[in-house]
Amino acid sequence: MTTRIGVQVPPGLSSGQSIQFQTPSGMMMQAQIPAGVSAGQTFYVDVPNAAPVAVAQAVPMGGGVPMGGAVPMGSAVDGGGSSVPMGMPMVSSQVSSERGVAEAHAECPICFESLHKAPVGVFLDGRGKRVSQHFFNLEAARQWLSTGNGHCPLTRQPIASVLPVPDLRTDPEGWFRAVDVDGNGKLSRKEVVEALKAQLRVDNKALDAAIADPHGGFWRQWDKDGSGTIEKSELLAPQGLAHYVRSTFLKRQDTMLIPDIKRDKNAWYAYWDEDGSGTLEKEEVVRALLKTLNLQSTPAKVLEMRGTIDAIWPVFDPDGSNSIDKAEFLAAEGLANTIIATVS
Repeated sequence: MTTRIGVQVPPGLSSGQSIQFQTPSGMMMQAQIPAGVSAGQTFYVDVPNAAPVAVAQAVPMGGGVPMGGAVPMGSAVDGGGSSVPMGMPMVSSQVSSERGVAEAHAECPICFESLHKAPVGVFLDGRGKRVSQHFFNLEAARQWLSTGNGHCPLTRQPIASVLPVPDLRTDPEGWFRAVDVDGNGKLSRKEVVEALKAQLRVDNKALDAAIADPHGGFWRQWDKDGSGTIEKSELLAPQGLAHYVRSTFLKRQDTMLIPDIKRDKNAWYAYWDEDGSGTLEKEEVVRALLKTLNLQSTPAKVLEMRGTIDAIWPVFDPDGSNSIDKAEFLAAEGLANTIIATVS
């Protein structure tokens, strides 16, 4: 259980430096000031087991917000309520680490571009070891690293470089090494599935269901000794697991168009509320905006958008629930009309 709070940067500190702060529950924590955030500005941190505190209460937005709370999508808002040009993006300190919309759709957790559409990469620490099992759009990962944030956006582990993941068809040896997170020469079920979803255009839900079925024979076809892992020969054989997954779980073309928010706000909201919860979580909003504005293939614009959403979120989430319900979305000065003003 986490709560997102705002941390205002004191005088004398700037992006890349560490800062200590006290959570509402009294816990002392440390975070790195994200790129583009300077003294007097505010960035947001998810803290564990904190007393529920709305971000808007932790960081007063001040008088710089336009009348009624509407904020142009082309600018960010600092801790004092002043407008910050988008040329200095306030990079989000952390992307949600829970299984979210990006993982469910096999999309990059940073930019929400489908992973199979472009080269992918993984983050390495200073020893050249992977920091997690997650895959990222290669250019988005490089852009994230270049900001000087210094931490994986999901795990918050220190990162030092981005390793491009080779195509398993042209460099199977290099692919296997990149995918083998723990370096034991074998691939676990998790390592195999996430890697295949990252580079193959497959139906992720169908593949997940087949893997999880305790009575199905999908995994046992390849893990014949029941060890729970797959060796390189089993994976890359001409009729091996990679070939089988590609042919069996090929993803059909998604022909459903994103509703025009200017014509039907309710339809747009329902389209992005994929879990039917009746609310849009923050990552769902970020994903929806990036895809509506067609920004997911431009890493710099992705980081700018994330910074903007981090900064203005309290304006559109006045109850501090970390989600936006339909009433908040459709309000006269809510997020819907702000998006419409941006895309018009």
